Amino acid sequence: MAGMNAGGASGKHFLAWIANLTLPRSPITGSFLKMLNSICCLLTVKNQVPPRRMRLKIGVMAWAFTIYLLCHIPAVWSFDLQLPQTAYQGDLIVGKSEPMAEIWVKKSRLRAGPQGYFVLPVPRNQKTDIGITARHKGESRSHVVRIWAFPWRTQNIKGLPKQYVTPSAEQQRKVVSDLQKVRKIRNDPPYPVPFFIKKGFKKPVKGSVTSPFGLNRILNGKPKQFHSGVDFAAPLGHPVYSPADGIVRLIDPDMFLMGKTLIMDHGLGVTSIYIHLNDILVATGDLVRQGELIARVGKTGRATGAHLHWGINVGPTPVDPLRLLNRPFP
Repeated sequence: MAGMNAGGASGKHFLAWIANLTLPRSPITGSFLKMLNSICCLLTVKNQVPPRRMRLKIGVMAWAFTIYLLCHIPAVWSFDLQLPQTAYQGDLIVGKSEPMAEIWVKKSRLRAGPQGYFVLPVPRNQKTDIGITARHKGESRSHVVRIWAFPWRTQNIKGLPKQYVTPSAEQQRKVVSDLQKVRKIRNDPPYPVPFFIKKGFKKPVKGSVTSPFGLNRILNGKPKQFHSGVDFAAPLGHPVYSPADGIVRLIDPDMFLMGKTLIMDHGLGVTSIYIHLNDILVATGDLVRQGELIARVGKTGRATGAHLHWGINVGPTPVDPLRLLNRPFP
């Protein structure tokens, strides 16, 4: 008898839980919830099992209600927001929600792509956690990603030509013009297809890392901006391969600091940049596949020797490329 009472109590609580669900209004839900209320009262007041006739009626209504719910599951339960619990300064966050949902970070808004994916950068100097809210068809979901500090190092480079550390007025105008071209690409509306989601990123060149992302840089004794990409040591003319599928957005043969420069768009606002190149082997607008030969290592622009500088940005914000290598995405 004790077991029956326990089962009756748990069944009563389960029915009460269903009766309190927020469901689309219809004659079926109204009739079913009315019956559930009667059963709850019966179990509560009389503490007995419903009569056989009522049990049969409950069974028929349960089947009808189950079919109804299956037809309405997208409207009731499917809205989700998938994000990591933590991230480091310099990370790239990939989230997933409803296709074309609005994603809000403070007062900034972006849209999830047609598959529900969206991308957020964690700035190198981010000091606080990041709160994200997704909105879709009148509903909203929120999540906070806890941000951990990263131990950034300092790099001291000497022996650079003076013009690359303290450019003349004319050279400075050229630098500004070059940066405007790059910023325009990065600030364009993001391409909605996430080319990189399925296969991720691979190393663009065979070589050891000489300068990682995020270094505090001192050039000829003068503090400069932090290193916004990663440098690979490689011989002159060494092949450079596309790290992920993407579209070629910019080719410039003569940027003052960056030399021969190539930018690719990988979707959702993620772009990659390759600088100091010797040769560029693709054209603007080309759709390039992962592993395809795109350029050759050089030492053009501000470079002390042959190497590849590879950078990843989300919009205007640089993130650490090495953390994306062989990383699975949701």
